[in-house]
Amino acid sequence: MKLIINFISKIGVDSVSRLIGFLTLPVITRALGPEGYGLYSYLFVIVSYFGFFIDFGYLNYGTNKLCDKADSRTVIGRIISLQLLTLIFTYCVLIIAGYFIFEFDKYILILIFSVTYISQIFAIRYYYLANNKLYYNSISELAGQIVYACLIFLVFVKLHSVTVLIIFSVIQTLVTSVFLFIPYIKRNSIKINLNLKDNLRTLKEAYKLGLASKAEGITSSFIILSTGIILNEHAVGLYNASNKIYLILLTVVQGVSYTFMPLLLRYAKKKEPGSIKKISLIFYSYVLIGILLSLFTFLFSEKIILLMFGEKFTESVSILRNFSITILLWPVVMFISLIILAYNRYNYILIISVSSMLLSVIFSLILLNIYGVFGTGLILPFVAAGTIIISFYYLSKISAEENFRIQEIYSLRSAFSELRSLIHKNK
Repeated sequence: MKLIINFISKIGVDSVSRLIGFLTLPVITRALGPEGYGLYSYLFVIVSYFGFFIDFGYLNYGTNKLCDKADSRTVIGRIISLQLLTLIFTYCVLIIAGYFIFEFDKYILILIFSVTYISQIFAIRYYYLANNKLYYNSISELAGQIVYACLIFLVFVKLHSVTVLIIFSVIQTLVTSVFLFIPYIKRNSIKINLNLKDNLRTLKEAYKLGLASKAEGITSSFIILSTGIILNEHAVGLYNASNKIYLILLTVVQGVSYTFMPLLLRYAKKKEPGSIKKISLIFYSYVLIGILLSLFTFLFSEKIILLMFGEKFTESVSILRNFSITILLWPVVMFISLIILAYNRYNYILIISVSSMLLSVIFSLILLNIYGVFGTGLILPFVAAGTIIISFYYLSKISAEENFRIQEIYSLRSAFSELRSLIHKNK
């Protein structure tokens, strides 16, 4: 029953959230144009790079720890304590280095944008994810989107600027974190410990997942950064318009992923008879959704771009079409990553993520210089294909170490067998 509730909340409530995002996105992009929207996207990436250690893969680390039945007060207390220490360090670097690196107006905008660091600390999504309470995560996102949409439609339409949009984005993240943190803190207490030695111990446990998470972030964000440097902010706007649509579609896959994540972790850890068949069915759920979304993206890319952004963003159509390949392949990457996480092979996750990042850097530098704006849409498909090959290699190593046949996971027969069992049980 919880699985059904989680699935409905992730797909249903998240769909409403994304629909609100769909409605605000055209207003924003049409008001700012490719250049203004490109500047906003570029500053967002800069802020994320300075905040490298604040959101350091704690979604996977916290979820995995809590799935092992660790005390939530201890786990959350340790994560937030480490984040508060890294927040202090981050602001010291940002305030001093940023003053000398950036133009003054961009420097001020970056400082305003950096308030989102505080939101990241108290957005304890990992707690609700591990406890099969995904509806909390969904409702918090919806609350943030509603507040954001009201600000866009009531204020931004009259006072549209990059500064106003950044302020509203900060407010959105704060609302989301409040909806996540308040319900937990009302019933539980957490102990903040800023002792450097204790926090270094936590960092030692989490750093592999943290580096892996950041490598994943750089995989996509480096494209924006390099486009801004090699090309211009106008090109960033064209790319990120398509990227936004891609990310919105990818949330459908993420909804399925978050729904199945606790089950997938438990099936892999328990090693009970029939677990592989259950994992196989989950795998083909990922694949099916990837195929459907890929076809939708390819067939309707032109209509989506023109409807959402207008004729100024016509060059984004070809970029979005290329993303249809990425959205076909990326669910497989996500699935394999969860299997590797279940077996606590953090070093493998780190290697795979760093490999993806390096592929992104290499293909960005090559394709942007050769193909310009069109090249931005070619980068992620190549990265996804390369990541699948590397991930499959390490999954094969785990199958040999843990004594299970990898062929059974990808077996259609196993998936259909489990599907028939589920249908018979529900009759």
